[in-house]
Amino acid sequence: MTTGRIVVVKEYNEPFVIEEYAVPEPEPNGMILRMTQAGVCGSDLHTWRGDQINVPLPPSGKNMGHEGTGVVWSLGAGRTTDSLGRPLEEGDRVMYAAIFPCNNCYQCGRGEHNWCSDRQAGIGARIAGDWPYFTGTYADYFWIPANHPVYKVPDELPDSVLGWINCAMGTVTEGLLRSGLGEGDYLVVQGAGGLGLNATAMAKDMGAHRVIVLDRIPERLALAEEFGADYTINIDEYDSLEARRDRIFELTDGRGANYVMELVGRAELLVEGLEYLTNGGTFVEIGDIVRGRTVAIDPSTILRGKKIMGSSMYRPHLLPVMMEMLVKNLDKRPYTKLVSDNYSLDDVNEAFAQAEWNERQTQISRAMLVP
Repeated sequence: MTTGRIVVVKEYNEPFVIEEYAVPEPEPNGMILRMTQAGVCGSDLHTWRGDQINVPLPPSGKNMGHEGTGVVWSLGAGRTTDSLGRPLEEGDRVMYAAIFPCNNCYQCGRGEHNWCSDRQAGIGARIAGDWPYFTGTYADYFWIPANHPVYKVPDELPDSVLGWINCAMGTVTEGLLRSGLGEGDYLVVQGAGGLGLNATAMAKDMGAHRVIVLDRIPERLALAEEFGADYTINIDEYDSLEARRDRIFELTDGRGANYVMELVGRAELLVEGLEYLTNGGTFVEIGDIVRGRTVAIDPSTILRGKKIMGSSMYRPHLLPVMMEMLVKNLDKRPYTKLVSDNYSLDDVNEAFAQAEWNERQTQISRAMLVP
């Protein structure tokens, strides 16, 4: 009998614990992955620091992790190909969709699985100790249900650029596509972490003429330039909204940005970001996932066509598109630098302590757990 570890949050503001279970057999047309990487995402940090305390945990705890990649460990009966019909065998590297929709609601019927009204159904609930046990990616193994979107990884991609594709890269790509960003546009990116770096590179690939990235950590800003940022702004140097706004208008020929993308997770950045927009521009909210935070907005500031849109995760069919984009741009952008630190699964609490950015500075752009 094969057993494996999985990381569980039992109580908010308490260290994670590691539990061990027998690895189940895959269901027909499903599969079991052996995890090779699992990213420390901003949403996981929200859980770790207790920001989501208004979301009750199951009595047994919740399995941690959603971002990552792995290799096929076992295929269920009838599962012989990936979601594009390419032959799939044990040992193949794969990228799975990190959202597990209900497939029965109005949004799922429209192909908008990332907007599913019941994403907590089944594996999405990730209840610790419930079969099939391995429903979080901070683990040795990961259970994939029948017919879930899974795509083979191109041979050209090294392992070092895979761990963040199905969350960080997917999330910002969805937001950029939904916003309508394209040739000639100016974009401001709030935050130069894993999402911000991916957004910068993807926006340039989509035709954005100027990308301006804000952060307070010099090393992150330098990396943003390597990922294609035309300009960076250190918010400790431009230490007021007025100073930052003036600098952004200076860098955008006096007109402001067509798009602003919030990737930090601070509600107040919505109000600030609206000030950076040109008339008719769009603010894209992605980072602030914690419910209950509010900001005051003067409605008159958006009368000249300014828009606010939210974006959450991505549609699964974007995964192979993004991997093809990576193959194309491997020599153009330093994607191997996006993960700055690797930790063993046993060191998960240390990984989170080091990756924490709230009210402190960290040079970690993306931490990765390597089982």
